[in-house]
Amino acid sequence: MNTGTKIRFAISLLALSIGTAVSAGPRTSPPANPAIDAQALARAEAKFGHALEIVNQFKAQATAEGISGDAWRFEMVGYLMQGAEADFAAVSLARSLADAMSASIAVARAGKAAADVSGSAATSGSSASSVTDGLGSATTDLVYIPVVPCRIVDTRAGGAAVPAGTVKTYAATTGGGANVGHASGCTVSGQIPGTYDVAAVAANVTVDESGLTGFGAGSYLQIYPQGGSTTTSFMNFGPNQIIANAGVVSVNQVNSQFSVVSNAATQIIVDAYGVFIAPQPTALECTNTAYSADVPLDTTTRTGLASAPACPTGYTRVATMPDANGDFFNLATALIDDGSVFMRYTGSTSVTFKVRGKCCRVPGRN
Repeated sequence: MNTGTKIRFAISLLALSIGTAVSAGPRTSPPANPAIDAQALARAEAKFGHALEIVNQFKAQATAEGISGDAWRFEMVGYLMQGAEADFAAVSLARSLADAMSASIAVARAGKAAADVSGSAATSGSSASSVTDGLGSATTDLVYIPVVPCRIVDTRAGGAAVPAGTVKTYAATTGGGANVGHASGCTVSGQIPGTYDVAAVAANVTVDESGLTGFGAGSYLQIYPQGGSTTTSFMNFGPNQIIANAGVVSVNQVNSQFSVVSNAATQIIVDAYGVFIAPQPTALECTNTAYSADVPLDTTTRTGLASAPACPTGYTRVATMPDANGDFFNLATALIDDGSVFMRYTGSTSVTFKVRGKCCRVPGRN
């Protein structure tokens, strides 16, 4: 934003802890990308289109307030994509750009809270009372991760325009090198935490026709996964235009590459500001409690009842583990829902019993 911007957003996309990308460092080998469900990608594209529609309502206001560039748009889209589409209405109804940004942050916060509720419910075996549609299916729906805007393609760096009808292929998760003709100083893959399966990239695509001749109005640019094809246009343009369009760029699931082709010679610039990745399972964080006090058996029935100590705050018990002074062979147990264990011993010696609990939580929960 300009230094003279009238509106200051108190919380930036990079500072907020909701879904912020953390640098994972360079990757020496490409990820193993399984096939991404086509319907999941279609749902992601539809939600992204809705988010852009909401954000674009405030373009005129941003211009009137002296806010230039697209940084604010990327930021707001990033927040919306981390929440439930049902909550977009609150942003759409905002009376100012500042209110819209605040409302979009609230959407992201609600999405994160719902994710925590869902994770806690999965741990305890209960059902969540409210789950954001941003979570969707645990096995098919895609996850959106905002990244620091990264220029992954800029054909102007090489000087010559891309010839009409010539298919060019680029890597969606890297910047610099053959893509732009010089080091761009950024990569997308380095901003995605953990393992990842890139399904698509949220990008701002610009065609620059300045000074180019030999074609008329109605020219078009197509973008599709490398090795594939498409019958639709990503954007249309005319002579001497510099025009941009934001959208979802799908990639080849094996190599994370996409192809572009235009029916007219043009310069192409692609700035990535988010990625869609395959669902990422999250390992639970678990700990064991201390053992309970020793419980002597009833001398007649050879049975006893012991209760595991309570789990630490924020953790949920997922198992109760008994110990019969090391003699498990002759131990028969029955787990009770409250964390107690009913024990029957079939051996001949006198033993005592004790139990402890295994407690787990979704990482990061308090």
